[in-house]
Amino acid sequence: MGRLLPTSTTRIGGLDPSGATRRKGNGMLISFYQRLRQHAVLNPDQVALREHEQALSYSELIAALDERIEHYQQQPEQRFALEASNSIRWVVHDLALLFAGRVVVPVPPFFTAQQRSDLLRDSGAQVLITETDSIFIASDDSPDLPNGTVKITYTSGSTGSPKGVCLSAENLLNTVTALADRLSEVAVNRHLAIMPLAVLLENIAGVYLSLWLGHEVQLASNRVLGLSGSSSLDLSVFFQALNTFQPESLILTPGLAAAIVAGSQMGAISANQFKLLAVGGARLPDTLEHAAQLLNLPLAQGYGLSEFGSVVAFNHPDAPVIGTVGPPLNHAEVVIRNGEIVVTGNCMLGYLNQPSSWYPQEILTGDFGEFDPVGNLKVLGRKKNTIVTSFGRNVDPEWLEGLLMLHSEVLQAAVFGSEEHLLTALIVCRDSDAKTAAKITEVVAAVNHQLPDYAQLQAWHLIHDEFSVANQQLTGTGRLRRDAIAHAHRHLLNPINSCV
Repeated sequence: MGRLLPTSTTRIGGLDPSGATRRKGNGMLISFYQRLRQHAVLNPDQVALREHEQALSYSELIAALDERIEHYQQQPEQRFALEASNSIRWVVHDLALLFAGRVVVPVPPFFTAQQRSDLLRDSGAQVLITETDSIFIASDDSPDLPNGTVKITYTSGSTGSPKGVCLSAENLLNTVTALADRLSEVAVNRHLAIMPLAVLLENIAGVYLSLWLGHEVQLASNRVLGLSGSSSLDLSVFFQALNTFQPESLILTPGLAAAIVAGSQMGAISANQFKLLAVGGARLPDTLEHAAQLLNLPLAQGYGLSEFGSVVAFNHPDAPVIGTVGPPLNHAEVVIRNGEIVVTGNCMLGYLNQPSSWYPQEILTGDFGEFDPVGNLKVLGRKKNTIVTSFGRNVDPEWLEGLLMLHSEVLQAAVFGSEEHLLTALIVCRDSDAKTAAKITEVVAAVNHQLPDYAQLQAWHLIHDEFSVANQQLTGTGRLRRDAIAHAHRHLLNPINSCV
């Protein structure tokens, strides 16, 4: 039997845990805190957080949280920006601020210096917590927040201008409990955080969910994982990290999912170690899902957005349906209106500094979608990215880009077209030599062979500089900034180009 912890006198969200009157959001925070304490009582030595050689058990985590909660509740400041790499420090400060009733503003590590400056000014953050210190910020103007805001998550989107999404405790924990219900049959014990913790998906579906379930969260720097920037990956280092940590679950982008499939095919990693590989962020090619299935990789696709507290829909892990993101979670209601996915049930509180957006009843996602006959959601592409060809057919560029990037020669791809322009791929190769053009000719031919005639590539060009955060052609989470790419390479995108 686990040893008992002292009865807690910690006040969560400004309320005593034993208080009879609670707002729902505070009640959910109290439930989360009490669940962590329960893990600490029943399994005090179970590792909660592990970072290289350092580890915190659940009983040590509770002790660390109680100390930090009391510290923050004695401070007058209300808004705290959190800027650190994936670490125990990040998680402890994030949770302590949440339980102390303060507002957390995660700073994405992939933001440019200008975006970071904009975030700190825009949010009205009063304290900046870094890798080693807490820095007080002279904030002359703290913008009003929607009532109940506990986290402001920023996304750079496709334009490069950070936008603050205000979320409540209810938003966050509704997602956690809905995911816990969907994953009830999956026996995961160790989750390795690969995405930055400032990314809401990893923060909620990775860390909070794992701690809610009493699992171990493994934390590592990008250097240890072989990651650099938002798109570069050293496969040998990445595979070594997976073999060292032996995680049972990961949250992956389609590019990382392709790396896992490749590593399993070549025997660099064992498919048997994984119990859940959750994929989101962009369209996953059906061929990659089939390849994962053949390897018995437990890969399942999901769909979500920050404005909904992260995950909206997720496949049943024991029986994922290829080509879909699964049925909506139990906290989400999804309808298709004029072809667009519209969600209700866990809407954000609103965008910071945009009072007209506060307390929405529904979120228009900007994604085209449909349901299959048994209720699985299929995401058909972004409305604003959909290419309308000269024959009036709609083509999702992510479909073609995903097929191109299944080939090892292709590092990045961006597809453009319109009624006046040929369907054209801009391709960045992993390596460049005298045979590169011939290889890409074969790749494009192979991709076109899989496509209907209206969606086949009619032209392509090799691009020598990667799309990156530094040149403003990628968002921090690896999404293409299509307008910036099209502008930089506009001389290649015209109706007179012909196939190479």
